[in-house]
Amino acid sequence: MKRLNYIILLLICILLILTGCGKKAEMKSSPFLDNIHLSINEKKLTNKAHTHVYRVNLVNSDGKEVEVDSVNFKMEMKNMNHHVESNMKQISKGVYEVSIELPMEGTWSKQVTLIKGKYERKVSIK
Repeated sequence: MKRLNYIILLLICILLILTGCGKKAEMKSSPFLDNIHLSINEKKLTNKAHTHVYRVNLVNSDGKEVEVDSVNFKMEMKNMNHHVESNMKQISKGVYEVSIELPMEGTWSKQVTLIKGKYERKVSIK
């Protein structure tokens, strides 16, 4: 009887491992994305109370502007459970911009996601 219990327990463990291994693989960063230096500037529009414009500048280790396929900008206010997300538009080589209306003023964390081909790099900004 003990042997049967061990076999059942072993089968349950194997099933749990196999179901966990079937998850979708996350996108990985590449050396190209890892070498990009990112700077962000923010300006609040004076004519709209909660609208902010964010500009991201991307340069390589030589200081030259670089392009990526897309830049996603995400903001979160965790204490209030607010989330705002948008794709940034390319203004010029290495410069991306987005205008976001925030539901309220306060402390927001920012995350910029750079995507180039099948690779992705997430940069968190406090």
